[in-house]
Amino acid sequence: MEASMNRDEALFVNLVMIFKSAAMQQMGKVVNPLTGKVERNLEQARFSIDTIAMLKDKTRGNLSDDLTKLLDSVLMELRMNFVEETRVGDTPPAGAGEQAEAPEATASGAGEKGGSRKGAGGEKEGPEAGPEDAQNGQEGE
Repeated sequence: MEASMNRDEALFVNLVMIFKSAAMQQMGKVVNPLTGKVERNLEQARFSIDTIAMLKDKTRGNLSDDLTKLLDSVLMELRMNFVEETRVGDTPPAGAGEQAEAPEATASGAGEKGGSRKGAGGEKEGPEAGPEDAQNGQEGE
């Protein structure tokens, strides 16, 4: 990011990070600070990821290169983690969303999804993959 970020850019970054943190928590990647437990609700995670994708789509052409790269990076990381969570064989906690399809890609075709399951507090980025590639387990587009 730029050394001097204006207030609107800082607010936008904060908004994106709020949804990123929510999605990571909803995928069971971090502890829920209210309950102190790792919880999974993939339906809610999909909603949070799709909200960031909608922000990217609706702000296309109006963001700096740095903010566009941030959105791309966040979406790739979340989608990679989401795909992995849908492939995890363990049963989600009671009341959590069932395994679901990966979140929708934006109209631009940016469809990087999933990642690795590290458990509470851990995050790990996976390789870049398009929506079809993530579904088929192939790298690249």
